[in-house]
Amino acid sequence: MVQAPAASPSKKRRWRPSGQMMLFLLVLISMPLLSYRFLAETRVFMIEGQSQAQSQLAQGVVTLFQGREDLLKELPYLDSQQVVFSHPLSQAVKVDGYTGEWLDFQLFANHFGSGDGEDGYSLLLGEYQDRIYGLVRIQDNVTVLRQPGNRKLDMSDHLRLSLPDRNGNERKLLIVATKPGRMEVWYVKDDWSTPMYNHPSSTFIIQAVMRPLVSGYLVEFTLPRYFLNSRQEFGLAVADVDSEEGEMRHLKTLVNSETNIESHYNLLAMRSPEANKILASLDRANSQIIIYDKHARVRASVGKLSTEVQESLEVTGPLGQVQAWLNIALDWFVAIPAYLSSGQEASQEREVLNQALDNEFASGRWHRNPGEEVLAVAAPITDQEGALLGVVMIKQSTAQILKLQRQAMENITLVSFTTMVVILLVLLAFSWRQAYRVQRLGREAQQIVDPSGRLRSDHLQSEVGSGDEIGALARSFSDVVERLHEHQQFMSTMPRTLRHEINNPLNATMTSLENLQRHGVEVEQQRYLAIAQRGLVKISAIVEKLADAANLEEALKEDELEALNLAYLVETYVNHQQRQVPGQLPDVVFSCDDQQVAVAGVDYRIEQLLDKLLDNARDFRDADTSIVVRLYQQQMYCYLEVENQGPPIPAAMQGNLFASMVSGRKGGSGQAHFGLGLYVVRMIALYHGGEVTAHNLINPDAVLFRVRLPLLLV
Repeated sequence: MVQAPAASPSKKRRWRPSGQMMLFLLVLISMPLLSYRFLAETRVFMIEGQSQAQSQLAQGVVTLFQGREDLLKELPYLDSQQVVFSHPLSQAVKVDGYTGEWLDFQLFANHFGSGDGEDGYSLLLGEYQDRIYGLVRIQDNVTVLRQPGNRKLDMSDHLRLSLPDRNGNERKLLIVATKPGRMEVWYVKDDWSTPMYNHPSSTFIIQAVMRPLVSGYLVEFTLPRYFLNSRQEFGLAVADVDSEEGEMRHLKTLVNSETNIESHYNLLAMRSPEANKILASLDRANSQIIIYDKHARVRASVGKLSTEVQESLEVTGPLGQVQAWLNIALDWFVAIPAYLSSGQEASQEREVLNQALDNEFASGRWHRNPGEEVLAVAAPITDQEGALLGVVMIKQSTAQILKLQRQAMENITLVSFTTMVVILLVLLAFSWRQAYRVQRLGREAQQIVDPSGRLRSDHLQSEVGSGDEIGALARSFSDVVERLHEHQQFMSTMPRTLRHEINNPLNATMTSLENLQRHGVEVEQQRYLAIAQRGLVKISAIVEKLADAANLEEALKEDELEALNLAYLVETYVNHQQRQVPGQLPDVVFSCDDQQVAVAGVDYRIEQLLDKLLDNARDFRDADTSIVVRLYQQQMYCYLEVENQGPPIPAAMQGNLFASMVSGRKGGSGQAHFGLGLYVVRMIALYHGGEVTAHNLINPDAVLFRVRLPLLLV
């Protein structure tokens, strides 16, 4: 089938993002950025709030110690040795192994040992007048008592006391029990096994009582204050022996040393009730409060600088992999500040302390690791005259805030990413649906026009019921199609109307001319009468051809296809068309190698197609040449060709050769040609499921019209 001439090539359209799309993408991208900005501002607000809270706490501590130099003097020095506080007792304690006198101080017990539940022990110390009292609660799953008569004292569970005297000599005491109740106190030599005397110490000087417990045992003891030196140094250890052979399982000490408690003494410090309450009230979670004297010596330290943050539950699977990628992206996106080494951190802290020692309020901030920032404030403690007594420093970590910020950023990033993916998927689905609707509307618009350019329907069906813009566009197209169809119907009925309207005056004119000729006219007028009659015949022929072409499509709809032997039909038709003159070439030559070429068609329509093709070939063939009609089969089609030697088809007519009202004949030929023959050929070929094409041949110059029809499978 001859295609319409290709349109002139246009410039390749480049994709350009629309303003709405760019605005939408900008809004999507700005969501996580605005969330991050909000978190950054929230973090600054929280850190500033934390700093303000530290400043207020420092001012509160200063107020507690303001003008109270006596309270500062009661605080011990914490520069080198571990301090064990003793509590003031309201009366003498009865050493009997019961804890009734110690109930008010249970919460202030010091826990020592290995630190686990099986090997640790707790210690409470109290003072009344010139004596020191102690209560030791030992965790021990097996309690081994001393066998009487055994010269070695370290073969059973026992307590060791190391007491340097005022002259620098060391006094070693071993407290051991042979049975629950009163315990023996021995002066021992350096090996802690050999007694220095044959008898234990007098119970008047040192008393000790042992009482068994479910998970161990309890020891209550008392000794004179003069046993301690001026620094009030002492050492205490608990020996755990679990076998009868006397093998020591563990030695639990105050200074967490398993062998040499002699070189590590503890300081016994008296804690007044008022100082006790003040220090207990200063304890804060995740913060450390340090009290210095005016010489920058540490007198008290409450709490610790905790950087431990509760980790969120670890997510596994694909979601965990996504979260890991988000963490990597956040580490790249969030700027991590440089952090200080331990030496630099101490220098920063010392700078804040020196500023406070100059009787000024000071604050500082530094990073000790990438995920933690330390806030420090220092306030001077003065007396009533404004003289410096000491300094209160409060240090607190922002690890919790930074961790919460990071978790919030992870959640926001994950939610933003998920939201963006969902939105993009929705947009893709919406775009795909809109594109599918537009494509379906376009396919229907293409299919509503047949190959001959005529409308098959008077309306569209796709999207006409939709309420959006595509539905409005479809309804507009449908209205246009309806109006075009009405115009097409008008144009299709126009030839028949014209034939009826024109034939009436033509018949009257022809009758009048015949009457004039019958009544006789002069010889000179006969020529004009003949010319008028020939003109009327041409007009009548043109009207008939226009009417036949207009009625052809409706006539084809009423025809029924039937099985035909195209080879026999064409051969018979060509034989009837022969106009051979003796001594000249035959008018039409038929060539076919097959006896049977089965097609589904209408015989007289095939003959009508051949009529138009042969008429066209006779009009354009060279003189003394034959027209060749050729029929052959190839794969699933058969080909009917009509070839005549003559001038080629002009290039300007190649695209619209089979259109209506197109003719290549020159005027004045004496025949009425209106350019409808090849149009009828194309309509008949399309009705039979085929197509027709025209080709120019060379050597010799010729024109070939080829009709392709599908074979009938039987």
